[in-house]
Amino acid sequence: MLRSLSLKPVYDSSECDLVRDLIVPLLQSCNDYLRGVGFFSSGWLRVASAGMCALVEREGRARIVISPVLSPGDWEALKSGQKARNDERLKGILRGNIEELRASLETETLNSLAWLVADGYMEFRFAVPKDRTQVGDYHDKVGVFIDEQGDCVAIHGSFNDSVQGTLNGEAFSVFKSWDAGQQPFVHQHRGRLLRLWNTGNSQFDVYSIPDAIREQFIKLRTTASRPYEPFSATLSALDSGQPRCPIALRSFQAAAVEAWEKAGCRGVLEMATGTGKTATALAAAVCRHDALGRLALIILVPYQHLLEQWQKTCRAFGFNPRMCSSAHRGWDVEVKSVVQDFRLGALPSLCLLAVHNTAASERFLRIVSTLPPERTMLVADEVHNLGSRVFQAALVEQAKLRLGLSATPRRWFDEQGTQAIFSYFNGVCFEYALEAAIGHCLVPYEYNPILVNLSDDEMTHFEQLTRKITSVAGRAEDDPDMQVTLKRLLIERSRILASARNKLPELVGLLRGLLHEKEAGNEELQHALIYCAPGTHRDVLAAVAGLGLRCHEFVHTVSLEQREKVISEFSRGDIQALIAVKCLDEGVDVPSTELAFFLASTSNPREFVQRRGRILRRAPGKSRARVFDLIVTPSEKETDVRSEFGASILRREMPRFAEFSSLAINQFQARAVA
Repeated sequence: MLRSLSLKPVYDSSECDLVRDLIVPLLQSCNDYLRGVGFFSSGWLRVASAGMCALVEREGRARIVISPVLSPGDWEALKSGQKARNDERLKGILRGNIEELRASLETETLNSLAWLVADGYMEFRFAVPKDRTQVGDYHDKVGVFIDEQGDCVAIHGSFNDSVQGTLNGEAFSVFKSWDAGQQPFVHQHRGRLLRLWNTGNSQFDVYSIPDAIREQFIKLRTTASRPYEPFSATLSALDSGQPRCPIALRSFQAAAVEAWEKAGCRGVLEMATGTGKTATALAAAVCRHDALGRLALIILVPYQHLLEQWQKTCRAFGFNPRMCSSAHRGWDVEVKSVVQDFRLGALPSLCLLAVHNTAASERFLRIVSTLPPERTMLVADEVHNLGSRVFQAALVEQAKLRLGLSATPRRWFDEQGTQAIFSYFNGVCFEYALEAAIGHCLVPYEYNPILVNLSDDEMTHFEQLTRKITSVAGRAEDDPDMQVTLKRLLIERSRILASARNKLPELVGLLRGLLHEKEAGNEELQHALIYCAPGTHRDVLAAVAGLGLRCHEFVHTVSLEQREKVISEFSRGDIQALIAVKCLDEGVDVPSTELAFFLASTSNPREFVQRRGRILRRAPGKSRARVFDLIVTPSEKETDVRSEFGASILRREMPRFAEFSSLAINQFQARAVA
């Protein structure tokens, strides 16, 4: 990996070969390569081929921002501000750039470059000045290399990615993320390059290659097979012009697709977490594409981090998704362009990936409203989220083909929201419950309920809030102010159970016991996931670290980029325990988890069912999971006078206990605890 390289602080072309001695070793050691450069030619690809082949073997990718060749007339057209003309003019310019590239390249180098673009291993974007009065094109020379451990090397210098660049007098400065003194340089270069790639900056707008032009470029391939071997045939991206299913579906997945088609291509797949809903949905989309000849696919996801996960899988199925979110500036211009290309027949398929918030916006809905209804398919991941009043607008009426995905499609205490979902998708068309999945695509689990008493002062506070809630509830039905007050009181009361102070010492005791158990077998405690309540995670983190365990928090302040690194280290065992607050409820996979501790005491069935399913995913060497559920009970001094309040607590905790114990391999032993 990157740390294994003996890197010098400065590389000078008068003393070494910059590509052979620096670029190629870095490419051979990384999984993600970002480059901002004034000029690029495929001649560079030829001299750096050893590094690019290694990148492909690890399923890595290269993202390169370059400066297009713009004539004065091109610039005048682009700065006109007329979006339709702007889009068409830019397409013409990029078409011309690619034609010039084709004419100037050697056959084999061109073929390799076209295959790399087709497979998604290499992607180009173009940086165009916002204001031509500020003379000068995009001319930066920065590169960032990231490996699977999350280590990063940034290089900065005057070198262009061209053969001529290898002949000039050039130099690179090199910065390493594992060197504390160099971290600020690495973070700044990485951050500014990622921002440029995603949203542009104050000087430059960044444009992706429109799909129609990308297809033209891909057609420049001169051989029917790749000039390299992808690491995994099932995960390598296929030609985006022809979506296809790269995996053999499990029998229940194939049955789900068949059931959806029999229901008129409308319905919700109610499938347990970890059973492959994403692959099932994309397989259904491929079937529709094959049947119709052309398909516009709209995929809606609730969170930003799910965009990246879906993007990778979409590419594996041959779709080339366009990302739509606030983090992708200019998405509307790009989407409007590809929608127009699809309508004109220039694209055989179209795929839009949007977060719910963006999909519910007027801009998004206006653009997709022009798609042909019979060829438009909407897939909604975690579909229960779309039942909220705010997000119901994202249920695009234009799409006649509709597929919802969720382990728990029914909304908790929201019959109207549930009805809105079922009305749009025409109800549930296929179910695959957890009990059917355990032993096949999910591992069995052992359930250990641990009873934890409230302290006397917590019990007193719980009683006081319950009395207030009873008083307010009768007046809240017709009074909006009382409804706000009622909601606040209910949240405050639920926090008492979620953050009961006796949970932490109980957790410490459990972990001590497990540590002794592991030590007796000369093993190390690993792969422990601890769910805790908001506001308590720092105390939990300190207590777990105090036991000598290598632990890390997994909360909303941890960046998407850092999350990938943390999960990777957790899977390898470098991090023994993750302390999580909600962030792992939906969409984040941690299949290596073997031990789970539920301190958060959620009473929402959707949340605790999702959490359980997330830890039952299969992983190498994993045969089962162990769940420790800290169940709150009344204080030890509970009397008959307080029995109604004690019953209130148990009513909140018992549904989770009943659900978890019912499918556990030790269900009778677990039930004996209560």
